[in-house]
Amino acid sequence: MNLFIYYLFVYVIEAIILWLYCNRLFTPKKSTILSLLITIGMFLLLIPVAILGNPAINTILSCIIYLCCIMLNYNSKFTSALFHALALTIIMALSEGLIAAAIPHIKIYSYREGNIYNDSELTFVILSKSIYLFISQLTARIFTKNTFDDETNSARKSTLMLYLIPAVSTIIAVSLGFICTTSILSYTNNVIIFICLILLLAINILTFYLQQDIAQKNSEYARLQIELQKETDTVEYYKYLQENSEKQHILIHDIKHHLNTINHLNDGKHIDEISKYISNILDSEALRKSKKYCNIDILNIIISRYAELCDKCGINFEADIRSNTLGYLPAEDYTSLFCNLLDNAIESAKTCDNPYIDCNVSLIRDGNADLISIANSCSSSPLGDDGKVHSAKSDKHFHGYGLKSIRRIAQKYNGLLNYAYSDEKQEFRVVVMIEHPQ
Repeated sequence: MNLFIYYLFVYVIEAIILWLYCNRLFTPKKSTILSLLITIGMFLLLIPVAILGNPAINTILSCIIYLCCIMLNYNSKFTSALFHALALTIIMALSEGLIAAAIPHIKIYSYREGNIYNDSELTFVILSKSIYLFISQLTARIFTKNTFDDETNSARKSTLMLYLIPAVSTIIAVSLGFICTTSILSYTNNVIIFICLILLLAINILTFYLQQDIAQKNSEYARLQIELQKETDTVEYYKYLQENSEKQHILIHDIKHHLNTINHLNDGKHIDEISKYISNILDSEALRKSKKYCNIDILNIIISRYAELCDKCGINFEADIRSNTLGYLPAEDYTSLFCNLLDNAIESAKTCDNPYIDCNVSLIRDGNADLISIANSCSSSPLGDDGKVHSAKSDKHFHGYGLKSIRRIAQKYNGLLNYAYSDEKQEFRVVVMIEHPQ
């Protein structure tokens, strides 16, 4: 086989593996096709170096190419890109070592003699790159574990089932490679086995690409759900304002009747009745001013909606949101944080004798971080023996995703999520600390 074509085959596969790996971990700067073409182009620069036959130089330059591809195509810090470049270089070396150890008689292309590239060497390339692809994707899955935790059960099962395909394919590929290198086969059989190995590798690459596509669609679906929740919050709040305005107009329309009623009672004998009548008017919902909890419109909408909900449920609700806090969050993060926190608090508090919810947001660490604290009455501890929150809801299918969403946002801003139950106060408190972006 021509030397250039041989290495072209090798480095195109490695470029695709790097591209699949990075798409799982980093935010792309360029379009999908452009980033793939740039990656392949960068790897083709290694062909002249590989022809020289010096494994050490080839390994070092491969690591540099990994680093350059990550920095050019994705939003990544240099230290992070360097770490992943080194990790992939090590994984590639290990995958080649695994195949060399599993099939002792196979010819390793890095240490071949002469310029003859036979089926054995191509088999080694396909097997080692299949292992490399599988291990690199598992590694990427580990690094993206937090995203995996936020997936629904159905999405999790679909992605796990896809991992069975490359696992089984790898076993089949290694078995075919062992047969091909240890048995005397006809030329036709060798060609058939080689084509099967190529197809297995293609299936693995396609499988991981589809898995990434499914994950992106799940993420997009979650984002749309958040947007829908945000729109619902806004609609509910403006509906509340409209209803309150209508009540005020009705009160203004009826003010003449109220004054006539007070005038008839003002005979010196009905002082208590007059006082009570005036107090009822002043305490009416129509004369209540819509409370402003903070200067952030979307957060004020969310807090106001939950304050109204607490009032309807007979829950005493207090909120203290200090200025210069949380202003850097995007709208969807306000929804995910406070809707999940307050939904859980209302669910817990409404079964208590003296229900209350206390919501506080304050600055800590000399103004470099925000502390969100939600305390609510709770008749019994929701914490199990494992220290995790266990829901009392009948529907367990979606239990736990609220806290996972809160934890995801806390980790997004290098923060922490903690919770505790006080038996003495019969109070459950959730605390979220998030750092200000630099």
